[in-house]
Amino acid sequence: MNRSVAIQEMSEQLGLTSRTLRHWEAEGLFQSGRDDSSGWRVYDEHALASIRIMAVLRKMDIPIKEIKSVISANSVAGLSKVIVNKVNSIKKQREEIGGVERQLNRVLEYLERQNEGKLDLDDILTETEAVFMSSLTEPHVFKIIDLPPMRVAFHIVVDVSPEDKAMGPLMDWLKSANLLGTARLFGGNMKPMPSSAGKPYGYGMCATIPEAVVVPEPFKEMQLPGGLYAMLGSSDDIGGSWKSLMNQLSQSRKYRSDRGRLCLEEHIRNDHPEGSGNLYDLNLLEPVKAK
Repeated sequence: MNRSVAIQEMSEQLGLTSRTLRHWEAEGLFQSGRDDSSGWRVYDEHALASIRIMAVLRKMDIPIKEIKSVISANSVAGLSKVIVNKVNSIKKQREEIGGVERQLNRVLEYLERQNEGKLDLDDILTETEAVFMSSLTEPHVFKIIDLPPMRVAFHIVVDVSPEDKAMGPLMDWLKSANLLGTARLFGGNMKPMPSSAGKPYGYGMCATIPEAVVVPEPFKEMQLPGGLYAMLGSSDDIGGSWKSLMNQLSQSRKYRSDRGRLCLEEHIRNDHPEGSGNLYDLNLLEPVKAK
């Protein structure tokens, strides 16, 4: 018997946010329908199966591209192949961790040779940096960028799934006003902040606009102040990417968060045609100031 499940129910059943479900759908992993009475997204049995597979494999940190091949092939061989790839990736990570351990031991050996006399931090840090920088790189570290002040039109919606409702009307207006090709797009959570699945929260979407453009209702306008931001490209796990950015920033010796400005998510248009992948990538932007 066919059964459809609403996005709120799916979020609660699997502990997934509506943003994650929309992102997976945009990647072409399944398709949703719309409930005629509420307008909410609903998922049929095929989509439900795909989402369950996706949820399990993402917990194993299997890349979306490989999960898409599993869903497409619908075979034991396809699933075995991606798991073998993951096992090989873990083996490689283990080798890299072994390399880190060897580097740490080199630093300890240097420190043991310096066990007499006064602690000279400059010499020790110089030696430590030389050891580590010769072999270690961090692929997912934040960058510091300087945004200019920007005039933006914005739209805020409070709903159990507000992103589409905040973004859709604004995008339609930008397209009709021939502004879509030049606008920079930023989004972010607003009060009330997300708390648990199925509860309403706020999301605001804004777009940069020229000074001469008149902003129509229901949109508002404001001036983003710009300034320094720590920027990190987001994975499909947006919440996890934010945690990674904030953890890195907490360990920075040069920068700390600036709570006087809004954190942002910049939506970057990519080169994928519609229907073949996510139309936007996300750069996470946390306002910062020098320590």
